[in-house]
Amino acid sequence: MKIIKMIPITILLASSLIAGDAVKQSQLSADMKNMLAAMEHIQRSGFYQDYDGMKAGVEKLKENLKSLTTTDAKSYLPDDQAYADKFANKRASMITMYANDLSAAASAKNMDDALEDYTQLLKQCTSCHIRIRAW
Repeated sequence: MKIIKMIPITILLASSLIAGDAVKQSQLSADMKNMLAAMEHIQRSGFYQDYDGMKAGVEKLKENLKSLTTTDAKSYLPDDQAYADKFANKRASMITMYANDLSAAASAKNMDDALEDYTQLLKQCTSCHIRIRAW
């Protein structure tokens, strides 16, 4: 009789864990879309030498980095990609560093350095996507 009572509780707990991972994945997906929009904003601003626009894009990018560092990628990626968490955290720290450099270059109205930092940001994003998504 106790086993019969435990089955619904077990199912409820398992489903709540799965739903929690789905919410995390959904948040990560939304943040990734926002980061892509931020990168497009930075690029567009660079074409028009809009330094304030570049800085605004950098802030938008940095606001959405949290899910890379707070989401446990191991919970939804295959076992052969268990390294993804560590790799994503490293990419997030590098993105933050280059984003801060880009913002400083834009404040100094140094377009060459700002675009070089943008290139480095793009490399960090692409590097992570190549390894984790196995393109």
